[in-house]
Amino acid sequence: MRHADLRRAAVFHAVAAAGGIAAASPRLGKSPPAIHHDLKRFEAEIGRPLFERAGRALRLTAAGQALFESVGRALDEVERTRWRLSQEDPALRPLRIATVSAFGRYRLAPRLMRSLPTDRPLELTFGTHEAVLAAVSSGAADLGVTYRPVTAAPIQSKPLAEEEIVLAIAGAAVEPADLEAMATTTFTTYDEYEFVFGHWFETVFGRQPDSLRRLDHTGEIEEAMESCAAGRGAIIAPLDLVEAPAWRERVRVIRPTGLPLCLNTLHLLGLGAMLASADADMIRSAVGDSARMEGTRG
Repeated sequence: MRHADLRRAAVFHAVAAAGGIAAASPRLGKSPPAIHHDLKRFEAEIGRPLFERAGRALRLTAAGQALFESVGRALDEVERTRWRLSQEDPALRPLRIATVSAFGRYRLAPRLMRSLPTDRPLELTFGTHEAVLAAVSSGAADLGVTYRPVTAAPIQSKPLAEEEIVLAIAGAAVEPADLEAMATTTFTTYDEYEFVFGHWFETVFGRQPDSLRRLDHTGEIEEAMESCAAGRGAIIAPLDLVEAPAWRERVRVIRPTGLPLCLNTLHLLGLGAMLASADADMIRSAVGDSARMEGTRG
Protein backbone atom coordinates (compact mmCIF):
# COMPACT_ATOMS: atom_id res chain seq x y z
CA MET A 1 0.00 0.00 0.00
CA ARG A 2 1.38 3.44 -0.97
CA HIS A 3 1.27 6.25 1.58
CA ALA A 4 0.99 9.96 0.75
CA ASP A 5 4.02 12.06 1.64
CA LEU A 6 3.25 13.80 4.96
CA ARG A 7 5.45 16.80 4.11
CA ARG A 8 3.54 17.41 0.87
CA ALA A 9 0.26 16.85 2.72
CA ALA A 10 1.24 19.69 5.07
CA VAL A 11 2.02 21.92 2.08
CA PHE A 12 -1.39 21.10 0.56
CA HIS A 13 -3.13 21.93 3.86
CA ALA A 14 -1.29 25.24 4.23
CA VAL A 15 -2.16 26.33 0.67
CA ALA A 16 -5.83 25.40 1.14
CA ALA A 17 -5.98 27.23 4.49
CA ALA A 18 -4.31 30.33 3.03
CA GLY A 19 -6.40 30.35 -0.12
CA GLY A 20 -3.51 30.28 -2.57
CA ILE A 21 0.17 29.55 -3.19
CA ALA A 22 1.42 33.13 -2.80
CA ALA A 23 -0.40 33.55 0.50
CA ALA A 24 1.02 30.27 1.86
CA SER A 25 4.60 30.98 0.75
CA PRO A 26 5.72 33.08 3.79
CA ARG A 27 4.11 30.64 6.22
CA LEU A 28 5.83 27.64 4.65
CA GLY A 29 9.17 29.38 4.01
CA LYS A 30 9.16 28.05 0.44
CA SER A 31 9.11 29.76 -2.92
CA PRO A 32 5.88 29.65 -4.98
CA PRO A 33 7.49 27.42 -7.68
CA ALA A 34 8.60 24.92 -5.00
CA ILE A 35 5.10 24.90 -3.50
CA HIS A 36 3.54 24.42 -6.94
CA HIS A 37 5.85 21.45 -7.54
CA ASP A 38 4.87 19.88 -4.19
CA LEU A 39 1.17 20.31 -4.94
CA LYS A 40 1.48 18.64 -8.33
CA ARG A 41 3.38 15.73 -6.81
CA PHE A 42 0.81 15.42 -4.01
CA GLU A 43 -2.12 15.43 -6.46
CA ALA A 44 -0.33 12.69 -8.42
CA GLU A 45 0.01 10.63 -5.23
CA ILE A 46 -3.70 11.07 -4.44
CA GLY A 47 -4.73 10.38 -8.03
CA ARG A 48 -7.24 13.20 -8.58
CA PRO A 49 -7.37 17.02 -8.74
CA LEU A 50 -7.53 18.72 -5.33
CA PHE A 51 -7.82 22.35 -6.46
CA GLU A 52 -9.64 24.27 -9.15
CA ARG A 53 -9.16 27.86 -10.29
CA ALA A 54 -11.56 30.54 -9.09
CA GLY A 55 -10.18 33.68 -10.73
CA ARG A 56 -6.73 34.26 -9.26
CA ALA A 57 -7.47 32.10 -6.22
CA LEU A 58 -7.47 28.33 -5.71
CA ARG A 59 -10.61 26.54 -4.56
CA LEU A 60 -10.78 23.00 -3.18
CA THR A 61 -12.59 20.33 -5.17
CA ALA A 62 -14.93 17.97 -3.31
CA ALA A 63 -12.06 15.48 -3.02
CA GLY A 64 -9.74 18.26 -1.88
CA GLN A 65 -12.18 19.35 0.83
CA ALA A 66 -12.46 15.82 2.21
CA LEU A 67 -8.69 15.44 2.20
CA PHE A 68 -8.18 18.89 3.76
CA GLU A 69 -10.24 17.85 6.78
CA SER A 70 -8.45 14.51 7.15
CA VAL A 71 -5.00 16.08 6.84
CA GLY A 72 -5.99 18.74 9.37
CA ARG A 73 -6.90 16.09 11.93
CA ALA A 74 -3.63 14.25 11.30
CA LEU A 75 -1.55 17.43 11.66
CA ASP A 76 -3.39 18.31 14.88
CA GLU A 77 -2.51 14.87 16.29
CA VAL A 78 1.14 15.31 15.28
CA GLU A 79 1.18 18.68 17.07
CA ARG A 80 -0.38 17.23 20.23
CA THR A 81 2.21 14.47 20.26
CA ARG A 82 5.03 16.97 19.64
CA TRP A 83 3.80 19.02 22.61
CA ARG A 84 3.67 15.98 24.87
CA LEU A 85 7.18 15.00 23.82
CA SER A 86 8.38 18.47 24.76
CA GLN A 87 7.20 18.08 28.34
CA GLU A 88 9.69 17.14 31.04
CA ASP A 89 8.04 13.82 31.93
CA PRO A 90 5.54 12.91 29.17
CA ALA A 91 3.09 10.06 29.63
CA LEU A 92 3.01 9.01 26.02
CA ARG A 93 1.95 5.40 26.07
CA PRO A 94 -1.02 3.88 27.85
CA LEU A 95 -0.36 1.12 30.36
CA ARG A 96 -2.18 -1.85 28.78
CA ILE A 97 -3.02 -4.71 31.13
CA ALA A 98 -5.17 -7.79 30.60
CA THR A 99 -6.22 -9.52 33.81
CA VAL A 100 -8.50 -12.20 35.18
CA SER A 101 -11.68 -10.66 36.53
CA ALA A 102 -11.90 -10.97 40.32
CA PHE A 103 -8.30 -10.10 41.19
CA GLY A 104 -8.21 -7.45 38.47
CA ARG A 105 -11.41 -5.68 39.47
CA TYR A 106 -11.22 -5.92 43.25
CA ARG A 107 -7.52 -5.69 44.08
CA LEU A 108 -5.37 -4.70 41.10
CA ALA A 109 -7.52 -1.92 39.60
CA PRO A 110 -8.18 0.07 42.81
CA ARG A 111 -4.54 -0.06 43.91
CA LEU A 112 -3.12 0.62 40.47
CA MET A 113 -5.32 3.65 39.89
CA ARG A 114 -4.07 5.14 43.17
CA SER A 115 -0.46 4.54 42.09
CA LEU A 116 -0.54 5.71 38.46
CA PRO A 117 0.56 9.25 37.60
CA THR A 118 -2.57 11.30 37.00
CA ASP A 119 -1.67 11.86 33.33
CA ARG A 120 -0.75 8.24 32.53
CA PRO A 121 -3.47 6.55 30.43
CA LEU A 122 -4.60 3.08 31.50
CA GLU A 123 -6.21 0.42 29.31
CA LEU A 124 -7.46 -2.40 31.55
CA THR A 125 -9.31 -5.39 30.12
CA PHE A 126 -10.78 -8.38 31.94
CA GLY A 127 -11.12 -11.93 30.69
CA THR A 128 -10.44 -15.60 31.18
CA HIS A 129 -6.96 -17.06 31.56
CA GLU A 130 -6.95 -17.90 27.84
CA ALA A 131 -8.09 -14.40 26.89
CA VAL A 132 -5.32 -12.84 28.99
CA LEU A 133 -2.76 -15.13 27.39
CA ALA A 134 -4.03 -14.25 23.90
CA ALA A 135 -3.92 -10.50 24.63
CA VAL A 136 -0.28 -10.65 25.75
CA SER A 137 0.72 -12.97 22.89
CA SER A 138 -0.83 -10.71 20.24
CA GLY A 139 0.54 -7.48 21.69
CA ALA A 140 -2.94 -6.18 22.56
CA ALA A 141 -1.74 -5.99 26.18
CA ASP A 142 1.76 -5.23 27.43
CA LEU A 143 1.34 -7.23 30.63
CA GLY A 144 -1.13 -9.79 31.91
CA VAL A 145 -2.24 -11.12 35.28
CA THR A 146 -3.65 -14.62 35.62
CA TYR A 147 -4.00 -17.40 38.17
CA ARG A 148 -1.75 -19.95 36.45
CA PRO A 149 1.98 -19.85 35.68
CA VAL A 150 2.76 -19.77 31.97
CA THR A 151 5.66 -21.64 30.41
CA ALA A 152 4.72 -21.17 26.74
CA ALA A 153 7.52 -19.29 24.95
CA PRO A 154 7.89 -16.42 24.25
CA ILE A 155 5.65 -15.43 27.20
CA GLN A 156 7.31 -15.39 30.61
CA SER A 157 5.60 -15.31 34.00
CA LYS A 158 6.59 -14.54 37.56
CA PRO A 159 4.63 -14.77 40.82
CA LEU A 160 2.90 -11.49 41.62
CA ALA A 161 0.57 -11.91 44.58
CA GLU A 162 -1.47 -14.36 46.60
CA GLU A 163 -5.21 -14.43 47.04
CA GLU A 164 -7.27 -16.50 49.44
CA ILE A 165 -9.97 -18.69 47.92
CA VAL A 166 -12.98 -19.14 50.22
CA LEU A 167 -16.34 -20.84 50.46
CA ALA A 168 -19.20 -18.35 50.80
CA ILE A 169 -22.89 -18.87 51.51
CA ALA A 170 -25.89 -16.59 51.91
CA GLY A 171 -26.38 -15.24 55.41
CA ALA A 172 -29.28 -17.53 56.27
CA ALA A 173 -28.01 -20.63 54.46
CA VAL A 174 -27.05 -23.83 56.30
CA GLU A 175 -23.28 -24.20 56.67
CA PRO A 176 -21.93 -27.46 55.19
CA ALA A 177 -19.91 -29.15 57.93
CA ASP A 178 -17.66 -31.52 55.96
CA LEU A 179 -16.86 -32.90 52.52
CA GLU A 180 -19.83 -35.25 52.59
CA ALA A 181 -22.14 -32.29 53.24
CA MET A 182 -20.55 -30.52 50.30
CA ALA A 183 -21.86 -33.25 48.00
CA THR A 184 -25.44 -32.31 48.96
CA THR A 185 -24.87 -28.53 48.88
CA THR A 186 -26.15 -26.59 45.89
CA PHE A 187 -23.50 -24.42 44.25
CA THR A 188 -23.51 -21.49 41.86
CA THR A 189 -20.74 -21.66 39.26
CA TYR A 190 -19.17 -19.36 36.68
CA ASP A 191 -16.83 -19.61 33.70
CA GLU A 192 -13.48 -21.16 34.71
CA TYR A 193 -14.91 -22.28 38.07
CA GLU A 194 -13.35 -25.71 37.62
CA PHE A 195 -9.85 -24.50 38.48
CA VAL A 196 -10.97 -22.47 41.51
CA PHE A 197 -13.31 -25.11 42.95
CA GLY A 198 -10.84 -27.92 42.30
CA HIS A 199 -7.96 -26.03 43.93
CA TRP A 200 -10.07 -25.24 47.01
CA PHE A 201 -11.29 -28.80 47.54
CA GLU A 202 -7.80 -30.27 47.07
CA THR A 203 -6.19 -27.76 49.45
CA VAL A 204 -8.83 -27.85 52.18
CA PHE A 205 -9.98 -31.49 52.09
CA GLY A 206 -7.26 -33.21 50.09
CA ARG A 207 -9.70 -34.52 47.51
CA GLN A 208 -12.76 -33.65 45.44
CA PRO A 209 -16.35 -34.35 46.53
CA ASP A 210 -18.04 -37.37 44.97
CA SER A 211 -20.44 -35.05 43.14
CA LEU A 212 -21.22 -31.34 42.79
CA ARG A 213 -24.77 -30.04 42.66
CA ARG A 214 -25.19 -26.93 40.51
CA LEU A 215 -28.21 -24.70 40.08
CA ASP A 216 -27.08 -21.45 38.45
CA HIS A 217 -24.16 -20.93 36.08
CA THR A 218 -23.11 -17.47 34.89
CA GLY A 219 -20.43 -16.23 32.52
CA GLU A 220 -19.20 -13.55 34.91
CA ILE A 221 -18.27 -14.21 38.52
CA GLU A 222 -20.12 -11.10 39.74
CA GLU A 223 -23.47 -12.52 38.63
CA ALA A 224 -22.57 -15.78 40.39
CA MET A 225 -21.99 -13.77 43.58
CA GLU A 226 -25.47 -12.26 43.21
CA SER A 227 -26.90 -15.77 42.94
CA CYS A 228 -25.06 -16.77 46.12
CA ALA A 229 -26.19 -13.65 47.99
CA ALA A 230 -29.79 -14.40 46.95
CA GLY A 231 -29.52 -17.83 48.59
CA ARG A 232 -29.55 -19.81 45.36
CA GLY A 233 -26.25 -21.58 45.97
CA ALA A 234 -22.91 -21.56 47.71
CA ILE A 235 -19.85 -20.29 45.86
CA ILE A 236 -16.10 -20.79 45.99
CA ALA A 237 -14.38 -17.58 44.95
CA PRO A 238 -11.49 -15.19 45.75
CA LEU A 239 -11.83 -13.39 49.08
CA ASP A 240 -11.21 -10.01 47.38
CA LEU A 241 -14.48 -10.52 45.49
CA VAL A 242 -16.51 -11.97 48.37
CA GLU A 243 -15.57 -9.06 50.66
CA ALA A 244 -16.42 -6.38 48.07
CA PRO A 245 -19.04 -3.88 49.33
CA ALA A 246 -21.77 -5.30 47.08
CA TRP A 247 -21.76 -8.64 48.90
CA ARG A 248 -19.88 -8.59 52.20
CA GLU A 249 -23.01 -7.88 54.28
CA ARG A 250 -25.07 -10.45 52.40
CA VAL A 251 -22.86 -13.54 52.50
CA ARG A 252 -20.79 -15.42 55.08
CA VAL A 253 -17.27 -16.71 54.55
CA ILE A 254 -16.85 -20.32 55.68
CA ARG A 255 -13.41 -21.59 56.71
CA PRO A 256 -13.75 -25.20 57.90
CA THR A 257 -12.31 -25.48 61.42
CA GLY A 258 -8.89 -27.10 61.70
CA LEU A 259 -8.37 -27.34 57.95
CA PRO A 260 -5.87 -25.41 55.77
CA LEU A 261 -6.61 -22.08 54.19
CA CYS A 262 -6.65 -22.12 50.39
CA LEU A 263 -4.18 -19.67 48.86
CA ASN A 264 -3.65 -19.20 45.14
CA THR A 265 -0.77 -17.43 43.42
CA LEU A 266 -1.41 -14.80 40.76
CA HIS A 267 1.21 -14.49 38.03
CA LEU A 268 2.39 -11.49 36.03
CA LEU A 269 2.89 -12.26 32.32
CA GLY A 270 4.91 -10.46 29.69
CA LEU A 271 6.87 -10.82 26.47
CA GLY A 272 10.63 -10.42 26.36
CA ALA A 273 11.94 -7.85 28.82
CA MET A 274 8.50 -6.56 29.88
CA LEU A 275 8.66 -8.35 33.24
CA ALA A 276 11.77 -6.29 34.07
CA SER A 277 10.18 -3.01 32.94
CA ALA A 278 9.25 -0.03 35.10
CA ASP A 279 5.58 -0.79 34.39
CA ALA A 280 5.95 -4.31 35.78
CA ASP A 281 7.67 -2.90 38.87
CA MET A 282 4.82 -0.42 39.33
CA ILE A 283 2.26 -3.24 39.23
CA ARG A 284 4.23 -5.25 41.79
CA SER A 285 4.48 -2.21 44.04
CA ALA A 286 0.77 -1.41 43.69
CA VAL A 287 -0.32 -4.94 44.57
CA GLY A 288 1.93 -4.84 47.61
CA ASP A 289 2.93 -8.51 47.75
CA SER A 290 6.16 -8.22 45.73
CA ALA A 291 8.61 -8.52 48.63
CA ARG A 292 6.85 -11.54 50.08
CA MET A 293 6.49 -13.17 46.67
CA GLU A 294 10.22 -12.66 46.01
CA GLY A 295 10.85 -14.57 49.21
CA THR A 296 8.74 -17.52 48.06
CA ARG A 297 10.83 -18.11 44.95
CA GLY A 298 14.03 -19.29 46.58
